[in-house]
Amino acid sequence: MSKQTAAHHFLEARRSAHLKVLVLTFALCVLSGLVLFVWSQLHAEADQSNAQAALLARVLEDQTGKTFETGEVALASLAHNPVIQSAASPRDAREAAMAQVVAQLPVLRSMALLDGEGRILASTQAGETGLQIEVQKLLPDKASAPVLGKVQLGRLVTGRSLSSLASAPHATPRGVHYLPQVLAFEHDDGAPAVLVALINPDAVANFYQTTLEALSYEAVLLSYDGQPLASTNAGGGVQTASARQTPIFQKWLPGSEFGSYIGAGLLGPHEIVSFRTVRNWPLLLVVEEPYSEVIARWRDDAFAFFGAGLALLALVLGLSASVLKTRRVQRSAQQAMEKAQARIARSEHEMAVLMRSVQELIFRTDSNGRLTFVNARWEQWTGQPSVEAVGQPLEGIVHEACRPQIQALLDPLAKLALRNCQARFRLPDDREILCDIAVVPLLRDGRLVGFAGSAVDVTARWKAQQELQTQLAFQHLLFETTPLPMLVTDADQRVALVNKAWEDFFGRGRYAVLGHEIKGLHSLDDALLQMRSNQVVLRSGQRMVLEARLPHVDGSYRDVQISKAAVKDAQGRITGVLSIFVDVSEFRAAEHATREARDAAEEAFRVKSEFVANMSHELRTPLQSIMGFAELGGLRSRGNAAMADMFNDIHAAGQRMLALVNDLLDVAKLESAVGTIHLERTDLRSLIRPVVRELEPQQQQKLIDLRLELDEAPLIAKADPVRFQQVVRNVLANAIKFSPIGGRIDVQGRIDGRGDICIAISDQGPGIPPQELDKIFQPFVQSSKTKNGSGGTGLGLAICRKIIDTMDGTIVASNGPAGGAMFCITLPTRNAMETRPAELT
Repeated sequence: MSKQTAAHHFLEARRSAHLKVLVLTFALCVLSGLVLFVWSQLHAEADQSNAQAALLARVLEDQTGKTFETGEVALASLAHNPVIQSAASPRDAREAAMAQVVAQLPVLRSMALLDGEGRILASTQAGETGLQIEVQKLLPDKASAPVLGKVQLGRLVTGRSLSSLASAPHATPRGVHYLPQVLAFEHDDGAPAVLVALINPDAVANFYQTTLEALSYEAVLLSYDGQPLASTNAGGGVQTASARQTPIFQKWLPGSEFGSYIGAGLLGPHEIVSFRTVRNWPLLLVVEEPYSEVIARWRDDAFAFFGAGLALLALVLGLSASVLKTRRVQRSAQQAMEKAQARIARSEHEMAVLMRSVQELIFRTDSNGRLTFVNARWEQWTGQPSVEAVGQPLEGIVHEACRPQIQALLDPLAKLALRNCQARFRLPDDREILCDIAVVPLLRDGRLVGFAGSAVDVTARWKAQQELQTQLAFQHLLFETTPLPMLVTDADQRVALVNKAWEDFFGRGRYAVLGHEIKGLHSLDDALLQMRSNQVVLRSGQRMVLEARLPHVDGSYRDVQISKAAVKDAQGRITGVLSIFVDVSEFRAAEHATREARDAAEEAFRVKSEFVANMSHELRTPLQSIMGFAELGGLRSRGNAAMADMFNDIHAAGQRMLALVNDLLDVAKLESAVGTIHLERTDLRSLIRPVVRELEPQQQQKLIDLRLELDEAPLIAKADPVRFQQVVRNVLANAIKFSPIGGRIDVQGRIDGRGDICIAISDQGPGIPPQELDKIFQPFVQSSKTKNGSGGTGLGLAICRKIIDTMDGTIVASNGPAGGAMFCITLPTRNAMETRPAELT
């Protein structure tokens, strides 16, 4: 081998060695870059999980605060309710008021009213009334007493209701607790009282579980001393001692209201942890995710990168293919990095939007109370840039009257804990807003360096509460001062409310009737009428008007018109009936006097008509004789002119008298009760239905069940529509008049077996004696069973028979097999093409 060849081989060997080193170096670089990139992805995934945990903690903390604020508002409203405020209110009325609040707030398990000694006066939980408990056992500090006028959140109590604190508590299932909210107030007589609302922690936990259901996060609600109050499924086994050993209590609290970190949590030693204190309440909300879940997601994402890296290393062994695949891997890595950066940028943008959308002012001050930071809410409130607020004292931007409260809030010597107050902020446009302010001291190396806090605008809520109180006071004043007696009953027919006019009318105090049933307020018949009408209103929701005779406080009976309307709650459900009583005794007396005057006039008219007719008939007979003899005398005295003139004068006077008598007969005929009718071919169904609708108010007033059954085939007869409706109206009105309250009337129209049209009207009234069934159709005759002083001349049925006879029909009366009267009107089905007038005879 020549030296040149040896040199060439040496160079080739060196090139091969250099190439191998280059390839190995490149492969190691690629592998190292892949490992570093995947490792950075783990940190990015952890940061994203941490940010999401902080967002979830903020959302759950806001809802938790609203839940407890809702309970606070409900207790405050109940404390001003007249039924709760009055020491003389009955237990049923108090429990109804509290039950209405519990029904509207699903988070409440029950509510109870206690006196100053801890005895339960009223409760929505059955069987608790009269039990004696120690109110101090409900409070966080058992040695303290409830603060008058302030809603306090108590400690977690084992049990389902207050009976678990009684001397002989009921057995309680394992794991059942409640969280009490306590409000001490004074009755209108100065006696101390306590309202207690039992919040169901399971309802709060259910909300957490619903919010986090599709995620791998868990939420736990704790008290400031670390006691678990509510949690999702995985947080059920958290213990107070272990919770207090976490960095949340060892490092962060009480210096920070919120925070996030990766480390030991409530559910494990390696967790993604985010916590927030609940505003205005001594509560702490913790959201955690196992770090193993982050690693699992990261591992799933990194699997693709590891596969790509292994493929790259395999391709590096080939020179040509390695370059192409390296570029492809680089391109994929670049795209993955851009996506990761986009996710990070999106997360940062969402956090920025979240901070801008916070509806409260977040600020920080130095140890002297001067602002060092405010968020974007400051600019929305004042219209000034946030930088202009820096350096201003916090007490300088509030109303002068509220400055002592701010000074106490920022007192460096006060207890290092959460502090809060209410103050009015002055805005540049001379507006003022009321805010709830909460601050916590910031410590560094045990030294106070400032305060961090927030201010929430509660002006609208405060104004709404004031307007609500004003509206309730006005409604109560209107209800009490109206001169009309008013009564409100619930769905169980029990008295819920009466006004002063009702007390004055019936002479009974409201506290003597509240909670009692209606049947104890009136006679049996009157109570039955009102209870049935209330049931109709509760079932249909429609207004109703009826009349009754009720006893007055002076011992007399008054005709009263009662208007009834449905009372609905906020969801539109009917919860009771409002009854308004109007005394119409004077109106009915005037109506009765008018009816008597009308009957007297009709009677005088009848007597006059009969007198004229009889007198005219009786005068005709002697007049015929006088005129006959006058004619005979005139014939026989033709030779005696004087005598003939005398007889002619007598005859002429008789003719004048006869003409006068004929005129009187014509007048009597014109004053007939029926007059002239016109027959035409018509469908009787179209005439019967309007009459039924016309008499519907009288039917409803007596709660009568009127059933109309007409054949589907036309009931065509030759009749006068107006006169036929007069007959149906008269018979149906009599049936309604003599039917009992709640009775039944059947109106049937059909073709009978002979092909005639039969209209039958039957009732459940007293019926007609058999011997009087035909006499009642005679003029001025009434049945002995229906002659009760309710009016009528006895001409109605006589006129009806006269009209039906003219239409070639019949009308007969009979008694039903089960009692009551039945009238049957029969008309022939003639196919006449023309109408014709006919006079009644």
